[in-house]
This record gives sequence, structure tokens and C-alpha cells, in this order.
Amino acid sequence: LFRTDIKDVAYKCAPGYFRLSHNCDAIIDCLLASHSYIFLQIFDAEGLPSPKRQKPYQGQPVVDTLYKVFFKNAKSISSQFAQHFVDIAKNKASQPEVPIPMVAIVSTAIHATLIAKKNKAGDDFKFTGNQFCDIYTYHVALLEKIRKTAPVKFHKMMADIYEEVQGFRRDTIGVYDKDTDLALLDLDGMDDK
Repeated sequence: LFRTDIKDVAYKCAPGYFRLSHNCDAIIDCLLASHSYIFLQIFDAEGLPSPKRQKPYQGQPVVDTLYKVFFKNAKSISSQFAQHFVDIAKNKASQPEVPIPMVAIVSTAIHATLIAKKNKAGDDFKFTGNQFCDIYTYHVALLEKIRKTAPVKFHKMMADIYEEVQGFRRDTIGVYDKDTDLALLDLDGMDDK
């Protein structure tokens, strides 16, 4: 059930950012090559993507999907297990970070979305562990390798992703947290009768 939510959100977030239309096989091939979809992208005049290789796992589809699935509301994982993010901050870079499994499953869902788009499958495609276990394992292994090879950069990257996602949360629910939702209304200008 939870995988379905992740897949559905990724299916809504990824196509717009990657500029996928009906004839998008060349774009998808570029993105799937070397898992380039995990990076921020720069698009050339023909619309073909080019990854910003110094920004892995920081592309808009990754951040948007993380936010919508794990951080968006009070019932989300990040709200229910907020202490986990605090514990990570105490143990690592003194900043909250997103955990590897979250980033890996979201990246796997984006990969699955690209495959579905290439195969013209629509949004009802299957997103199962049997089909995409290798992709998920790849992302976990890559993230672990980054952590082992460049730990300071890894923790900065994961903290940056967390901060980006939290930025969305503050932008979209900050007004409600402050109980100022009436501030937009012109109560004096409203009819009394």
C-alpha cells in the first residue's frame, strides 16, 4: 500500500520536471543511462537533460516526492517519527538528515516511473519489490558508498535534502501553524447582512 503511494506521487512529480511528453524516449534514455535521473538536470535546446553531477539525489522529483509522501502533513512519517530525525542530527553532522531508505525508495519509484513512461504503461503500472529490488539495492549501495568514501559530503547532502523538504513544509503549512489563516480575509469589508 505504501509503495503505491510513493509510486503515484513520483508518477505525478517526475514527468513535468523531466519534460516528458508523448515522444520522450530520447529523454528517458538519457535519464536512465547511469541513473542520471537522481541528479539536478540542465536541459539543452532540444530538451535533452544533462545531469549536474555534483548534486546527486537533489533533483526536484526526488525532493517533491519525499515531501509529498513523508513530510507533507501531521500524519506523515516525519511527523510521527520526528525524534528519529533529531537522533540522526545528534549522531552525525549536527543537522537532521533524511535516511538512506527514504531516498532509495523514492529514487526507485522515479526509475519505475521512467520505465512506465517509456513502455507507455500509464499510471497503473506495478511497483513491486520483485521488479525493482535491484534498483532499490543499487541506490542503497550507492548512498552507502558515498557515506563511506566522503562522509562529510554525504551528511551535508542528506542534511541539504532534509532542509529542502522542510522548506516546502514551512512554505505550505507555516501560515496554519501560526494560526493566522484569517489574515487573508477582509472581515471589515464583508457584508454583515
